[in-house]
Amino acid sequence: VFVTLYCMVTLYITTDIAETLSTVDNILVFLLIISFTIIVPCLAIWILYTRGKISDLNLSVRHERTPIYLISMTSALVCAYLMFAFLDIYFFVFFWVFAILSVALTALVNLWWKISIHSCGMGILCSFMVLMSMLYSIDILWLCGSLFVAGSVMTSRCLLGAHTVEQTLTGFGVGLGFGLIPLGLLLCVINNFLTFAAC
Repeated sequence: VFVTLYCMVTLYITTDIAETLSTVDNILVFLLIISFTIIVPCLAIWILYTRGKISDLNLSVRHERTPIYLISMTSALVCAYLMFAFLDIYFFVFFWVFAILSVALTALVNLWWKISIHSCGMGILCSFMVLMSMLYSIDILWLCGSLFVAGSVMTSRCLLGAHTVEQTLTGFGVGLGFGLIPLGLLLCVINNFLTFAAC
């Protein structure tokens, strides 16, 4: 739930993006992220729980997670669209669309085989740190920290008996893989541009 917020905070701390936007736009960025990626999903879980549509707030029953996934992904897409339409944070939005696709794939796989959405989120976080390292040359400690957090979360999921090692690694791989697609596309564009320029 908080991965988007963590990524944006990292972006603000390690780059000069805050200086390129007005104060109102900076406030709007965080209001959009907090509203659409934290408040809306949590509110949806609470409403469904109070109406008896889900058994518990931890979403222990697998098939009960599907509507929450759909609501969360739709909400995140709306957030991405609003940021794209009104703010100049295009690459972050581009990255986030692929991150949402990784959650969609995880939700789809969960219909037949249990896979860790927590690990998927950690994969997204780590892929974002890789992107930041490549594009902005941020301190390697940010990437090391994200890997430590990812390892801690994945280990805790296994120790709690919520997932097997295979399920956590698969979730992490999906999040990491989809999160790195924007970097791959960007490098391809740069390579083609340099090749064209050389001609």
